[in-house]
Amino acid sequence: MDIIWGNVGNVLSGQIFELNVTHRKDGNKGKYSEIEKIRIHQIDIMSLPADPSVYTKEQVEENLAGSFVKCEIKDKEGDGVLKSIVSHSGQGGY
Repeated sequence: MDIIWGNVGNVLSGQIFELNVTHRKDGNKGKYSEIEKIRIHQIDIMSLPADPSVYTKEQVEENLAGSFVKCEIKDKEGDGVLKSIVSHSGQGGY
Protein backbone atom coordinates (compact mmCIF):
# COMPACT_ATOMS: atom_id res chain seq x y z
CA MET A 1 0.00 0.00 0.00
CA ASP A 2 1.36 3.42 -0.95
CA ILE A 3 1.86 5.89 1.89
CA ILE A 4 2.36 9.65 1.82
CA TRP A 5 2.78 12.14 4.64
CA GLY A 6 2.31 15.87 4.88
CA ASN A 7 0.43 18.79 6.36
CA VAL A 8 -3.29 19.22 5.91
CA GLY A 9 -3.96 22.35 3.84
CA ASN A 10 -7.30 23.50 2.47
CA VAL A 11 -10.29 21.53 3.68
CA LEU A 12 -12.69 21.21 0.75
CA SER A 13 -15.56 19.29 2.40
CA GLY A 14 -16.36 17.04 5.33
CA GLN A 15 -14.45 14.22 3.66
CA ILE A 16 -11.91 15.84 1.32
CA PHE A 17 -8.84 17.94 2.08
CA GLU A 18 -5.65 18.96 0.31
CA LEU A 19 -2.45 17.40 1.59
CA ASN A 20 0.82 19.31 1.18
CA VAL A 21 2.95 16.23 0.55
CA THR A 22 6.35 16.33 2.28
CA HIS A 23 7.28 12.62 2.41
CA ARG A 24 6.62 9.57 0.27
CA LYS A 25 7.27 5.95 1.25
CA ASP A 26 10.18 4.39 -0.59
CA GLY A 27 8.76 1.81 -2.97
CA ASN A 28 5.40 3.54 -3.56
CA LYS A 29 3.86 2.33 -6.83
CA GLY A 30 2.22 5.65 -7.67
CA LYS A 31 3.68 9.10 -8.27
CA TYR A 32 2.40 11.86 -6.01
CA SER A 33 2.37 15.62 -6.56
CA GLU A 34 3.29 18.30 -4.05
CA ILE A 35 -0.43 18.76 -3.33
CA GLU A 36 -2.88 15.85 -3.42
CA LYS A 37 -6.60 15.75 -2.69
CA ILE A 38 -7.40 13.19 -0.02
CA ARG A 39 -10.80 11.60 0.67
CA ILE A 40 -11.06 10.27 4.21
CA HIS A 41 -12.03 6.61 3.79
CA GLN A 42 -11.13 5.60 7.33
CA ILE A 43 -9.57 7.60 10.15
CA ASP A 44 -7.57 6.95 13.28
CA ILE A 45 -7.83 10.33 15.00
CA MET A 46 -9.46 10.31 18.42
CA SER A 47 -11.01 13.79 18.15
CA LEU A 48 -13.19 12.76 15.18
CA PRO A 49 -16.01 10.18 15.06
CA ALA A 50 -15.13 6.84 13.44
CA ASP A 51 -17.58 7.35 10.54
CA PRO A 52 -16.23 9.90 8.02
CA SER A 53 -19.63 10.20 6.30
CA VAL A 54 -20.93 12.34 9.20
CA TYR A 55 -18.08 14.89 9.22
CA THR A 56 -18.67 18.55 8.52
CA LYS A 57 -16.09 20.72 6.82
CA GLU A 58 -15.81 22.69 10.09
CA GLN A 59 -15.03 19.53 12.11
CA VAL A 60 -12.27 18.54 9.73
CA GLU A 61 -10.80 22.07 9.72
CA GLU A 62 -10.90 22.25 13.51
CA ASN A 63 -9.28 18.83 14.03
CA LEU A 64 -6.93 18.44 11.06
CA ALA A 65 -6.01 21.81 9.49
CA GLY A 66 -2.24 22.27 9.68
CA SER A 67 -1.69 18.81 11.22
CA PHE A 68 1.03 16.47 9.98
CA VAL A 69 -0.76 13.27 8.91
CA LYS A 70 -0.07 9.90 7.34
CA CYS A 71 -2.26 8.81 4.42
CA GLU A 72 -2.36 5.15 3.40
CA ILE A 73 -3.71 5.17 -0.15
CA LYS A 74 -6.54 2.67 -0.72
CA ASP A 75 -7.59 3.78 -4.21
CA LYS A 76 -7.38 6.61 -6.72
CA GLU A 77 -10.83 7.81 -7.75
CA GLY A 78 -11.72 8.84 -11.29
CA ASP A 79 -11.32 12.53 -10.47
CA GLY A 80 -7.84 11.94 -9.05
CA VAL A 81 -8.86 12.12 -5.38
CA LEU A 82 -6.97 9.61 -3.23
CA LYS A 83 -9.20 7.47 -1.00
CA SER A 84 -7.10 7.05 2.15
CA ILE A 85 -6.77 5.84 5.71
CA VAL A 86 -5.74 8.96 7.62
CA SER A 87 -3.88 9.00 10.94
CA HIS A 88 -1.78 11.37 13.01
CA SER A 89 1.88 10.77 12.52
CA GLY A 90 4.85 11.72 14.63
CA GLN A 91 7.26 14.02 12.73
CA GLY A 92 10.35 11.96 13.46
CA GLY A 93 9.20 8.45 12.61
CA TYR A 94 6.52 9.54 10.14
